[in-house]
Amino acid sequence: MSGIIDFRLRPTRIDAVKPEFVREILRKMDVVGTESFEKQSLELLLAEMDAAGIEKGVIGSRTGTIKPGFSSTTNEDIAQLVSEHPTRFVGFGVVDVAEPEGALDEIDKVISLGFAGITVEPSQSNARTRLDDRRLYPIYEKAQKNNLIVFTAMSCLVGPYLDDAHPELIDHVATDFPDLNIVIQHAGWPYVREAIGLAYKQPNIYLVPSQYVHYGFPGAEDIVKAANRILPHQIMFGSVYPVTGSFIELLEIVDNLGFASETVKHNYLQGNARRLLGLPMTEPS
Repeated sequence: MSGIIDFRLRPTRIDAVKPEFVREILRKMDVVGTESFEKQSLELLLAEMDAAGIEKGVIGSRTGTIKPGFSSTTNEDIAQLVSEHPTRFVGFGVVDVAEPEGALDEIDKVISLGFAGITVEPSQSNARTRLDDRRLYPIYEKAQKNNLIVFTAMSCLVGPYLDDAHPELIDHVATDFPDLNIVIQHAGWPYVREAIGLAYKQPNIYLVPSQYVHYGFPGAEDIVKAANRILPHQIMFGSVYPVTGSFIELLEIVDNLGFASETVKHNYLQGNARRLLGLPMTEPS
């Protein structure tokens, strides 16, 4: 299949995660990393994407992080990469939630750069807080007003505490900002069923389960069942590059996950992302 949209891809030049951290996670998953990661090569990454039929990668990073193994990125870094490869990457801006007032100014920059949304990850911030902290509500309000998607990562590896990944935190935000589209990277693992229930309740919630569905983590079957029946338009593909094996092998895994039809698989690999990002739609092959 061609035209795939990868909703979580962090090219080496963004420096979102440290190589030693990536290697440790790959070891735990018993997965061999890509050649482009090992050689830290953007050119090889683009070639690997082409070979697997991945048309675009959505760049999601963060700023103001103190989490070991993770790095901070600037909007200028993301904009430079997108400007050099405008047909290959979709930019999401970064805002430092430790400084809510400054974050509002940064959103103006995100808008001027033409990014699709913003990444908000307060559990990794210098002023660690929760996603439903009322001090962050002006950020969500401004994002909603300007039709920016909010992107956040929620899993056991992200915040310092396990319940930083609990979907209930996002339920509060989604309820208070019903016109704000929110994408949850890692689908709140291990709170997979809670995340599915959240998305079933809230039509403005999208899940990117990433490695937690691709590499056989507990709960993967529930994600596939949800995509097949109750959430056909709210679950999206993300490789989480560089925390992935070969793209070609990854797409072979997707072929065998148990999606009920080519339409469901098409929605997962690109249709839902295209709809959310406003990209031209394609038909299942």
